[in-house]
Amino acid sequence: MPKLAVNDTQIHYEEKGAGYPVVLLHGLTFDRRMWEHQVEGLSRSYRAITFDLRGHGLSASPDTEYDLDVMTEDVYQAMRELGIAQAHVVGLSMGGMIGMRLALDHPEAVRSLVLLDTSAEPEPPDRAAAYEAMARMLREQGPGTVADGVMSVLFSSSFLLGQPDKAKRERERFLGVDCIGVGNATCAVTRRKDISDRIHKIKVPTLVIVGEMDAATPVEESQAIQAAIPGSRLEIVPSAGHMTPIEKPEEVSQLIVEFLSSVS
Repeated sequence: MPKLAVNDTQIHYEEKGAGYPVVLLHGLTFDRRMWEHQVEGLSRSYRAITFDLRGHGLSASPDTEYDLDVMTEDVYQAMRELGIAQAHVVGLSMGGMIGMRLALDHPEAVRSLVLLDTSAEPEPPDRAAAYEAMARMLREQGPGTVADGVMSVLFSSSFLLGQPDKAKRERERFLGVDCIGVGNATCAVTRRKDISDRIHKIKVPTLVIVGEMDAATPVEESQAIQAAIPGSRLEIVPSAGHMTPIEKPEEVSQLIVEFLSSVS
């Protein structure tokens, strides 16, 4: 399986298609597979690259503390290793947080941004405490002890009840996470720095997408991002929770493809 040695770790990646590169960054507890539907469509016109971020999927899981800046540098160095000088960057939740930091720290590497269900603000203290408590249970007792709680945060009730086969698949994937990796990445997310006062410096075309029922990063946080990034656009996906690309794959894929076509 293809891996890149970058930033003192090993990052797994996959790519499909040819053309201008599109880098897709997954959310916390997920991996490159969350973008399966989007990659299928994008790869018809673009070189679609998905990374397993540090601590997730088939990438290395160092048992050390790190932050989102370290994970951002992972992505930047991985892009360079793949010969990608500039790319469209698509990121959900944790991936969107990394995408914004990439655009701020390495603006030459980002052609455009698609930010899904994410936040530029610090984690509210009550949510941070709850998420870190779940991360401790994950590490100490295994993913089965927190799976139902995690699913209820990440997915809308309409998805969990209305698409039981897909919900079962996502729960089974969660049961296979690296407990150490996800635990450390959770702390990287919950202890993140506030960049809401910096994102006005992002000058690339930006599309912000959020699920109407997102409980993890509510609509208001995406509205704040859209208001701060000059020229950005906001799309609210009806009846969707935090994981919009999985809950509403066709709608989200269409939004991304149309946006990238307009940028190109």
